[in-house]
Amino acid sequence: MNDGLPCRNSIGCYKGRTDIIAILREKFTDEELRKAFSGTPKSRIERIIESIKNEG
Repeated sequence: MNDGLPCRNSIGCYKGRTDIIAILREKFTDEELRKAFSGTPKSRIERIIESIKNEG
């Protein structure tokens, strides 16, 4: 989760398992989905560093 919004990778992670688009549209507004999935994605190292900072 990202400030209560879905992870931007959730579509790729779940698309083969469930209708993730329908689930996201059911749970979030269009504006929330735009906020979650717009912008430049963080690199793997940026996500790791952010995760470490949040742990400590």
